[in-house]
Amino acid sequence: MDNYLQEGIAAAKAGDKPRAFDLLTRASATPATSEQAWLWLSSVVKDDEERLFCLNNVLRINPANVAAKRGADIFRQKGIFPAMPVYPEPQRKAPVQSFNPEPAAPQPAPFSFRYEDPEQTQASPVPVVPPKPQQSSYESDWKKQEVAGYYESAVMGLANKRSTKAMEKSLISRGASPEIAKAVVKEADDAVCKARREEYKKRMKRGFLWAVVGFIISCCTYQFADSLGGKFYVFYGAVIFGLIDLVIGFFGWLANL
Repeated sequence: MDNYLQEGIAAAKAGDKPRAFDLLTRASATPATSEQAWLWLSSVVKDDEERLFCLNNVLRINPANVAAKRGADIFRQKGIFPAMPVYPEPQRKAPVQSFNPEPAAPQPAPFSFRYEDPEQTQASPVPVVPPKPQQSSYESDWKKQEVAGYYESAVMGLANKRSTKAMEKSLISRGASPEIAKAVVKEADDAVCKARREEYKKRMKRGFLWAVVGFIISCCTYQFADSLGGKFYVFYGAVIFGLIDLVIGFFGWLANL
């Protein structure tokens, strides 16, 4: 797998960006070469938004990468937001078909009346089947990474209380089809709602425990004061805060069903 990285770096230095993009994308799928692949890939893409996306991936793998951190800081200071790099479509050449003339059928001898089967004398035409376009592994891996980038953006936007319609428009503006944008936003919305339900569930449990503990301690101090003549304490704060947390957690949990 190191060959992808080495050949990709060589192609990038030679200025062959489509080939470098191809090889470095393959190398980015391998953990051992992913960091350097993303770093070199940032020199191949054409826009600053795409470069920032590559540098963010480098920092996600190794936050201590000085070159990636310095470059990412410069782009962020300019107010640039990361965007998924676009794969440059290679120019396809028309397939060259070699001409193979069929050998001429032997001429019959003079005054020869031999019968020959036409199916044997005539060569059957060979059907030319056009090759089916095959999607290479790096293109499929790139599309998976592209959808993953859409998903991360949708989760971050919905977590910041942006509407699903706004997120769908945002993904479409970044190049996603309406069907993919709708599916990604729906999946991200389900994940965000699930996380919020868990948070409100924890808050509901915490409020319930506070209210119960405050009530139990109040009852115990009342029994102590009644039997031994001590002072009676009512833990209003624990009970009140517990009930507030319980109510907020319950309604928050219902709102995210």
